[in-house]
Amino acid sequence: MQRHYSSKLMRHGFAGILVSLVTGFILIFAMLGGASLSPIPILIEFDVPGTVQGWRTVHIGMMMNGIMAVALACAMRTVYLNETQAFRVFGGTVLAVWANFMFYFFGMFAPNHGLTLEANALGEASMAGALAFFPALLGAITLFYAVFCMLRAEPSD
Repeated sequence: MQRHYSSKLMRHGFAGILVSLVTGFILIFAMLGGASLSPIPILIEFDVPGTVQGWRTVHIGMMMNGIMAVALACAMRTVYLNETQAFRVFGGTVLAVWANFMFYFFGMFAPNHGLTLEANALGEASMAGALAFFPALLGAITLFYAVFCMLRAEPSD
């Protein structure tokens, strides 16, 4: 069963990397103000919601989260975890990957960047801030637990 959860976690990691690749194109569109058909000198102009820095954060953050999930999935195969522990490592990591996506995405639209529920030095509180903050908090807790389970696991034979 541990291998099953490892495989599922690896798929989520690759899905996170795929999201990163897609948001990389959105980042390019935001930087250019539209879609370029380079090398043909045509630019289809349109506004991308959000900011260049926000899309850069989503792109890089999801790449790192995808790599983290794949790395933990591979590491799961080198230690002994009972079924409950394997599920918790899987679930905690998956929740963190997609919660972080919500944090990066909604934080881009939040004046306070979703770092707190209330106004902070970066800006005012907003619904986008709350939609960024709550998943990030839950994801941080579940990822700490998943990593703690991995730290305590015995090497497999």
